[in-house]
Amino acid sequence: MRYEYSRKPRKCPSCKTKNIASILYGYPAFSPELETDLKEKRGVLGGCCVTPDDPAWQCTACDAIIFRKIDFNASIW
Repeated sequence: MRYEYSRKPRKCPSCKTKNIASILYGYPAFSPELETDLKEKRGVLGGCCVTPDDPAWQCTACDAIIFRKIDFNASIW
């Protein structure tokens, strides 16, 4: 099942926990803060290759991935 939200959900749509982490892409600069966020599961690494259809969030309890919903009909003006 594909989960799509326009904002980071408060609960996982699959297991209902509040353990939703942002997925970081590219080559992040490692710092003590980033290391803490990864250890405390506030963020997960998504890899270096980025495509327009990559998930934005991941549940750290059940590993469900959640995509950012894109409204292609929205005006940019």
